[in-house]
This record gives sequence, structure tokens and C-alpha cells, in this order.
Amino acid sequence: MKKRLSISKPLLLLSVIPVAALASGAGGAEDVPTTMSRLVLQLGIIVLAARFAGLIIQKFSVPSVIIELGIGIIIGPYLLGHVALPGFPEGIFPNALPIDPETGVRATGIPVSTELYAIATIASIIMLFSAGLETDLTLLLRFSFTGVLVGAGGVIASFILAAFVVTHFFHLPLSHPTTLFIGVMCVSTSLGIVARILSEKRKMDSPEGVTILASAVIDDMLGIVALTVVTGFMASSGGAAAASGLGQSAHPFLTVGRAIAVWLLFTALGILFAGQLARAMKRFKSVTYISIVALGLALILAGIFQMAGLAMIIGAYVVGLSLSKTDLTDTVRDALEVVNSFFVPVFFVVMGMMVNVKAVMSRDVLTFGIVLSLAMIVSKVIGCGLPTLFFNFNRLGAIRIGMGMVPRGEVSFIIAGIGLSSGVLNESMFGAGVLMVLACAVVSPPIVSTLFGSPKKGVKKELYVRQTVSTPIAVPTHELTDLLELRVVQAFRSEGFFVHTISLDGQSVYHLRKNAIHITLHSGYTGLEFESDKKDVILVKAITHETLLHINDAVTGVKDLIKPEKLLEGLTDSQWRADTKFKDALSPFCIIPSLKAGSKQEVVEKLVGMLHEHGLIKKGHGNAVAAVMEREASMSTGMQYGVAMPHARTDAVEKITLAVGLSRTGINFDSLDGEPSKIFVLILSPESTDSPHIQVLANISALLNHEETRSKLLACNSQDEIHKFFTEGLGN
Repeated sequence: MKKRLSISKPLLLLSVIPVAALASGAGGAEDVPTTMSRLVLQLGIIVLAARFAGLIIQKFSVPSVIIELGIGIIIGPYLLGHVALPGFPEGIFPNALPIDPETGVRATGIPVSTELYAIATIASIIMLFSAGLETDLTLLLRFSFTGVLVGAGGVIASFILAAFVVTHFFHLPLSHPTTLFIGVMCVSTSLGIVARILSEKRKMDSPEGVTILASAVIDDMLGIVALTVVTGFMASSGGAAAASGLGQSAHPFLTVGRAIAVWLLFTALGILFAGQLARAMKRFKSVTYISIVALGLALILAGIFQMAGLAMIIGAYVVGLSLSKTDLTDTVRDALEVVNSFFVPVFFVVMGMMVNVKAVMSRDVLTFGIVLSLAMIVSKVIGCGLPTLFFNFNRLGAIRIGMGMVPRGEVSFIIAGIGLSSGVLNESMFGAGVLMVLACAVVSPPIVSTLFGSPKKGVKKELYVRQTVSTPIAVPTHELTDLLELRVVQAFRSEGFFVHTISLDGQSVYHLRKNAIHITLHSGYTGLEFESDKKDVILVKAITHETLLHINDAVTGVKDLIKPEKLLEGLTDSQWRADTKFKDALSPFCIIPSLKAGSKQEVVEKLVGMLHEHGLIKKGHGNAVAAVMEREASMSTGMQYGVAMPHARTDAVEKITLAVGLSRTGINFDSLDGEPSKIFVLILSPESTDSPHIQVLANISALLNHEETRSKLLACNSQDEIHKFFTEGLGN
């Protein structure tokens, strides 16, 4: 976790430094502080609005991109953003486009401020750099033939159908930059949405799943190539914004050829020298520095590509693609997680702000958007599904693959933003493009889930698809699992592995990579599970065995160093930063002023039973009793001076819960000093969530650390008196 946080600070500072420099510079400095303060306020509103809305709508399983776009539309300059507020006469997000003083008509283009759009541009570079890192070249090569045909089929069909719809609605020639740009915007599949669907259905290793993933990778690469070609034509025409055709330049194909050559050259060099680049970056020794250098290279190449007449995102993608075949991939991606979490919502919210709702809701534009959306769904189903019928897939498999390729996402939005900023797309076309991407992202997932839910096979003949070998390691307790997990990961790091950590449903998943070795470690509640190539099982078992031996030696050393009971002897004598108020944890009804029991087991059962009687135990008191007695079996919680504090972590409770019992005659609780116990404080804490269990234990010990205090407690005769003793600090 520290590594994730450590990179976020320098990278955020990296984005703020140019702004700070601008604010302190000369020349027009009077308006700069106002501009910067507005930008900072806008960023804060964007980030918080996107995150809070995401938390609220999370239970409906709505894709985050839709939430962020919706937030952008609502708070943008075409809706609430231009509403006058105190201190903001033009609104917090005013429309930045100028109005013609003669006609009173507002110009077309980017309606947000240049500063805000610049940050969104940086976000797009980071997103495409990450997309390049996530490109699986091994998968691409393994299924290259099928993937190329399926991906190319989807790209060609999408481009042709999109161009046909544009020419039909707007009567533009096929060679017009607007036609070409909308065609390119429609070709790329969202690899993130596809992977999430397949992961949820556990179909990543199915013939259809592998084909979809490989084809989506090809699809994205072909989309980048198509963008390269189109931007080359735009550059050759002397400015796409004013172009009505491509005949304005004497050498348009020369410009396109140069653009493609630049792309191919840097891509080939990056892949060819990826190993040497990774070794050079490893000399920095720090994950933080390595990740900063990687992102810095992406920014530099993005700038070079822009100067060469190509889109900046192509350069960023090339750097990510080059590093994707190295063992730094997961490390860099993991370190950039916080940066992505900040910038990605900003990008999509800003994209939403550029949607002119009034223009989009007109009948002609809405009709165009709906027709384009339907055409793009059909294009992938036919273009990607049809070729698979020649590769052992049946009709069900073909439909699964075709629908799985339907979602559009990040790349489409980035291309649409480039089109709007360059003047190739107007507000209506941009809005229709956003509508198309949203429609594809919403329609595809439930259909794909339903198709993969069928037990029927999607292939004509059963295919063998390589699956990794699972190596489970059973561990008797949750605590030992946590310890083994940390030590095993540390052992792999010591062996030179790079570790990428993600969290799924509260459980940790580690991707361990070193050169060609790729191992996945799943950490469960009482055990670990490794997924690896069959040839790497011996390595997994050897590292785990050595780790267990080291843990055993460490535990033995601790036992020889000091006895655990020695640490508990002075617990009620020790000084502590005591917090004597337990109002939230102790109910006045969960107190037994005169506790009668014949054994330790009976004491625990009565205290837990009282909590259960008052609805504080949610899964039956048997689980809680078993947890406390299991703790007692390892060592008694009977302290000195008549105090016993039985405790345990158990999900039978939802929060820290106390129960108190007083015995006037004393009950044998196997205390350290051999004396009977008279004061019993039961502490239960939830196991699956964090809670200050030990802190509460220490606080109660501090409260009862003096004989005078214990005497005051034993002098209490009613539930109310005992409750006040604990909750109002009467023991002080």
C-alpha cells in the first residue's frame, strides 16, 4: 500500500508544477490567480461528485463511466455549470466558447476552459499508456491468426457501417474528415468492459473468452492504426477543421505514409529494445522511480507523436505496449493505480461536460445517434462473429464473440474529444457519438452474461485451451494465513519477482512476475492458492516450504525469548492512554450485577447469551461462544486481582460489543495469580472488518488498574450503576 501512495504524491505534484509556475509568472498575471483558483475548485468538485455518485449508485451495478459522464453532463456548462452563484456570476463551469457580438451565436468547439481540457488530455495519455501496459502480446501471438481476422472483421464492418450512416444523414463524401473520424471513433472495443464480463462469468479461459480477448487487443491496435491514417490525412489537408475534402494537399499519401512510418518505427523499436529499457529502468531500484520514468517516457513520446502529426495518445500507447512484454508491467500498473483513480474520473466528467444536451435531444441528432448505435452493435456481431464460423465455432459461439466485442469505451471517447477539439466534429456529432458509446456499453453486458450463462458449447469440436495448474496451501487459522501471505510475497520479492496486488471482494490477489514466469496468488480466509504453469509448481512449493520453516523458527525463538503469560501478568498494573467511555459498545441491558456460574464455560455462555437475548448477536450465540472458548484454549484471559476479560473476534457481531458480569463470591477462571475472578468483561469484535479490539481491551485494563477503582465497581449493585461506571468514567 505504501508503494501505491508514494507515487501518487510526486505525480500529482508533477501535474500541479506547471500550474504553479504559470501562477507565479509575469505577463497577464492579474487574471492568473483567479483562473487557477477556479481550476482547483473545479477539480475538487469533479473528483468528489464522481466519487460520491459512484458510491450511491454502486449497488445498481452501473458502469462507472456512465456515472461519470452523467455527472459531467449535469454539472457542465450546458446545464447547471453556467448557473450564477455567489462569487461566480457566470457559474462554476461557465461556457468558455466566445459569442459573436454581431450574430449573438456562440462558436462551436470545446466549451470547458483550456486549463481543464489540458488536464483531461493528460488523463487520456495516462489511460492509453495503461491500455498499452494491459495489452497481452503473448495472447496476441498465440491466437494471432484468429484474433486478426475477428478483430479486423469488426474494425472493417464498424468503419464501413459508421461511414454509411454519416454519409446518409449528413450527405458528406466518404473522404471527408468528419466521415473518417466518426468511422475511427466507432471501431475500438473496450477491453476493460469485455474482461470484466468474462471474469464475472469465469469464462476467461473458454475458447470464446480467449478469442474475444485476443481480438479486442487486435481491435485496439487496428483502431490506433486507423487513427494514425486519419490524422495523417488531416495533417495533409492543412487543418481538418476547415477541410471539405482531401484534395487540398499535393501529397496527402506522403503525409499518411510518414505518419504510419513513425508509428511503426517507434513500435518496432519499443518492442525490440523493451528488455534493455526495462533493465535500465531497474537501476533506479525504487518502484516509485521506475513508474515515474515510465510515465515520463509516455509523456515525451506523446509530445513527439503530436509534433509528427499524430495523436498524442498513440505515442503513450506505444510506450505502454513496449513495456507490456517485460516483468515491469504489473509493477508500473500497480504504482499508477492511484494516479488513474484521480485522472480517469476527471477525463470522463470533462467529456460529459462537452455534451450539448439541447443539441443532442433534437430529433435529427437523436435519430442519428440511435441509428449509429444500432449499426455499431450489428457491425460487431456480423464483423466479428461471422469469421469465427470458419474456426470451429458454432452459431452460439459466434454470437457470444460478436456481442462480446460490442462495448466501446475509453479509446472511443478520447478520439471523440480529439475530433471536437480539432473542429472535425461539431457538438451534435460529438453528442451522438457519446450516445453510441453509452448504448453499446449498457446493452452488451447483460446480453453477454445471458449468452455465457447457457451450458451449451460454443464450438463444433471440443478444443483444448491451456489452463494453469492450481496449487492450494491449506492453513489452519486466519491469523497464520495472513502471516504466511505476507512472508510468501516477501520471499518472491527477494527472488527478484515484481509483485502486483489487487483486491477482489475483500481478498488479495497477487500477480508475481519474473521474466517468463507468471504466478497468481489468491489469499483466502484459511489458506493460499497459487495458479502457475505446471513447470513452476516446484518453485511455488519450494518457496512456500522455506517460508513456513522460517515462520516456525521465528515462533520458536519468540517462545524461548519470553513466555506469553509474562506479558499479561502486569496488564492491569500498566499505565495506558485510557479512554474510559464505552457508550457505543456497552448496553445497560447487557450487565449482570450478580453473576452465578460454576465454570469458565458457563460464564462465557451467560454473557454471550445475554447479548443474544438483546439482539446484539446476529448469527446465533453458538458461534460467539465457540470463538471465545477457542481463545481461552490457547491461554486463559483471567488476569490478576480478580479481573477476567474473555474476548474474541467473530462475525457474530457487527461492531465492538461488551457484556459485564460481577460475581460477589468469585469464580474459578484459571487466572494468572490463581485467585478466583469477580469482574468479567466480555469483548466481541467483528472479524471481517477493522475495529480497535486490542485498544478496547487495553482501555478496560487501564480503567481497572487500581484496587480503589475495582472496589468502586464491585460496590455497584445495579445495571445502571455499573453502566455509569464504564460509560461516564466513574472509575476515575
